[in-house]
Amino acid sequence: MLRAPEGAKLPQAVLDKAGTLHLIYYTGSMSSGDLWHVTKMPGAKDWSSAERVNSEPYSVHGLGPIDGGQVAVGPDGRLHVTWFHKDPNRFYYARSNHAGGFHDQQTLSIKDEGGIESSPTVTVDDNSNVYVFWHADAVEEAQRRVYMAVSRENGVMFDLPRAVSPATAGACGCCGLRAVTDAEGVVYVSYRGAGDNIRRGMRLLTSTDQGRNFADRLVQPWEVGACPVATTTFAAGPDTTLVAWETEGQVYVTDVDRLDDPLSPPGDAKFRRKNATVATNSRGEVFLGWGDGPGWQSGGTLHWQLFDAGGRPLGDEGGVSEPIPARSVPTAVAREDGAFVVVF
Repeated sequence: MLRAPEGAKLPQAVLDKAGTLHLIYYTGSMSSGDLWHVTKMPGAKDWSSAERVNSEPYSVHGLGPIDGGQVAVGPDGRLHVTWFHKDPNRFYYARSNHAGGFHDQQTLSIKDEGGIESSPTVTVDDNSNVYVFWHADAVEEAQRRVYMAVSRENGVMFDLPRAVSPATAGACGCCGLRAVTDAEGVVYVSYRGAGDNIRRGMRLLTSTDQGRNFADRLVQPWEVGACPVATTTFAAGPDTTLVAWETEGQVYVTDVDRLDDPLSPPGDAKFRRKNATVATNSRGEVFLGWGDGPGWQSGGTLHWQLFDAGGRPLGDEGGVSEPIPARSVPTAVAREDGAFVVVF
């Protein structure tokens, strides 16, 4: 269990092939701030010195758990980071360079992205295709769409963004979305719909042809007449790809090939279980963590449940007394030795 650097919020962690832990996090006010990058080498006691990701100061939005930055690591070890800002309404991207810093940020938007409420998400496949997704449009949520901008040049240049979700599914304005690519190059995007502004169930987009076509499927229904400010996340293991989400104050996780049989932590929660984070190791064990607390602005307290490869709970629910910072979330990865690392 690791604490993010002092003042950090909305941490997102990835491991590279050398076992170095990379952490992206947000600092600043609720409306304007910066993204920072630190590392922790295997065996190191402390985080490295922080380096700013965004080249334009205070160009990142960090209101709540759906904001901040998202990060992915490519096959060459390069980091790819996305975020947004509301002044003006734009989506941004930056990639790391070989000197340890980041290239100047790029603007992926081709218009004023009215209705932005959630950070974009990014994933990279083994061919260094970089996929960035977001949902937007200054319309009611039932008419919002998920959009994709893809780079076939390892983030140097991006195609123009296009809608990839069904027009009838909608997109919940202040709920998060997340993307991942598995070992076979299949691209997955989890997002919360908003059909008729009521049907806010978790949904899954799947592409088997490098983002040229997507199939859409409902993962779990949730009918609610207001945005629940809920997040989602993925974990890709050697033989499995897991998706995690919240429905009605409970967190769930399942393999993308077994969407009808999700796992959830046993027992009753004292408060809302939210902002799930998930990791899976080489043994097929699963770490499901979350924040337990009332209201979207409360980070809550960190809790977790371990499951074996067969989906059976490993021991009792775990937790720590130190709170997750307000409006923040936990993040987790699995090391090569099978241990789980959690940062909050």
